[in-house]
This record gives sequence, structure tokens and C-alpha cells, in this order.
Amino acid sequence: MAHLDIDVAVRWTDLDAYGHVNNAAMVRLLEEGRIAAFWQPTAEEIALGAPDSPAALGSAGVGAEISTVVASQRIEYVATLGHRREGVIVRLWVSRLGGASMDVDYLVLTKDDPDGARPVTRARTVMVTIDATTGAPVRLGDEVRERLERYRAEPLTFRG
Repeated sequence: MAHLDIDVAVRWTDLDAYGHVNNAAMVRLLEEGRIAAFWQPTAEEIALGAPDSPAALGSAGVGAEISTVVASQRIEYVATLGHRREGVIVRLWVSRLGGASMDVDYLVLTKDDPDGARPVTRARTVMVTIDATTGAPVRLGDEVRERLERYRAEPLTFRG
């Protein structure tokens, strides 16, 4: 499977009263992985040590001409996740490419299960690229499509 593995920290504040990562914090873990994979850092950020984005959608963030928005998100919690000082692996890939949208599928894995035999979470986010000024959908360009195709794989199967 073509995928990206992104290391993401689990913060102490991600835990709820039961001692496991709260569902809202899990959304943040997915977001951190997605940003690392698809947002291209500026030249200044790279010079300061930010890693290059392997599947960058082009310039992103404040002031960019094109933005991405979350159209929908589905999350299945397979197992509880407590605080892990070593963090987790957010494995992600593109499971569908549309005209101006794409589905990003994820597995959240612990470092002692890098092969993904026992994922903590399965998820999918539908992302849409939009014109930052007008909010109108913008088709994915050929260069971006080519880059994303390298990380394309079969979609996840969710429970019922």
C-alpha cells in the first residue's frame, strides 16, 4: 500500500477523565498528520528545520490563494489510546481523487505496532480545495494529481 507515516505527539492534555485520548483530541491527531503530509512549508520554515511535505497540495496557510476545507469526517475508534510519550503514527493515504476533492484515509497506530495489525482508529476525511477569496471549489491541477497518485491506495472498509 502506498501511504505516508507521520509521527504525531500525544499530549498530556489530550487525555480525558478516563485516562485515554479524548475523541476530540483524536481529530487533532488526524489533522496534525494531514497538515504534515499535505501543507507545503514556506522556504523560511524549511530553513528553520520544518520537514518538506511529500504530498504537498501547493502553498497553504494564511495568504495562500487556494485553501482546503474538510467536507466530512468519519472516525471509528477500534481501541482506547492512553498517553504515549513516544507518540503515535498517523498512517494516511488518498483513497479517492475527485475533480476538486479527495478522500484521505487514516490508521492511527502505536509505535509497537508499526505494521498496523492493531490500529487504534480508522478514519476518512473528505477534503475540498477552494479559492481562498471566493470559497468556490478549485480543480486539482495535473502536478498535484500526479504527486497525490503516488499515495493512492484502496479505501478503508468501515463497520456497518
